[in-house]
Amino acid sequence: MSARPSIVAGSLGDLPRFAHAAMATEFEILVSHSDPCYGRQAAQAAFEVLDRLEQELSRFIETSDVARINKARAGEPIAVGPAALECLRIAARLSVETSGAFDVTAGGLVDLWRRRDHMSPPISEKELRIARRRTGMHLLDVNLAAHTVRVRRTGVCVDLGGIGKGFALDRMAESLRVWEIDAALLHSGRSTALAFGAPAPLPCWPVSLTHPETGCEVLGPFALTHGAVSGSGLRKGLHIIHPRTGWPVQGNRAAWSFAPTAAEADALSTAFMVMSESEVAAYCAQHPEAAAIISPDGAADRAKPFLLRFGRGLDLPSWEGRVPRQP
Repeated sequence: MSARPSIVAGSLGDLPRFAHAAMATEFEILVSHSDPCYGRQAAQAAFEVLDRLEQELSRFIETSDVARINKARAGEPIAVGPAALECLRIAARLSVETSGAFDVTAGGLVDLWRRRDHMSPPISEKELRIARRRTGMHLLDVNLAAHTVRVRRTGVCVDLGGIGKGFALDRMAESLRVWEIDAALLHSGRSTALAFGAPAPLPCWPVSLTHPETGCEVLGPFALTHGAVSGSGLRKGLHIIHPRTGWPVQGNRAAWSFAPTAAEADALSTAFMVMSESEVAAYCAQHPEAAAIISPDGAADRAKPFLLRFGRGLDLPSWEGRVPRQP
């Protein structure tokens, strides 16, 4: 299986870095500010926002909004806070735009496959059928005016793991701007990164993507100024489930997405893993602010992955000629 691709910041000298564990990973903020003590205070305020969001969005915290939705009976209105409501609104839009390739109601399918190991019996058609019946954004009724969410079928399992970290990065960046931080780079476990401004005297944030096989080798640098990038890939013990089929994804080793917000980039990198090349190309053509890089599986030379590039949305790497440009 592949190692998860990651996003690494280039050489930035003595620029302060602040780290904080949340959402089962380590978030980091690089702040460009003349006063390091002030930068630390701003970062701490952003981490407090992160901790509050985890309490509201994690399905593994019993009192969270998402956990209460997952325990609801069909038709029962669950009052939720603005963060969960906004995250679900974005998720619903992206589900429509990707024709269901991204779906936060696939938690039951994810659990079904995660519990399976080499000693387990094959998943039965009945198990898969039950999980699929409880999957689909049409099973969620998000009422923005009433601040409530209803499930249309008992047993729906909402999992914001494919968008929650990116959503948190966006909110953390908002907090930094309130503190009048003009330039920062934030990432969640190096899987999704969000930048705004640039670290003086550089014109941009130097960022690189890593090899989808090793997770270490740098494939190529690129400039990130205002926007986000996210990477998804396969690694042993974890599965990305195709919500339209209920089966683990096949065909791609890794996918990177570029988008204006971290929530969008986070969700799209997962969606691009399960979408066909033609679907990814069509999405990027319809959304000029987005772009994608895909590493298809089955390449003859796994040490030098063949990479497909789609869209023109952000400053993308040159890749030393290894990535064909798409119209």
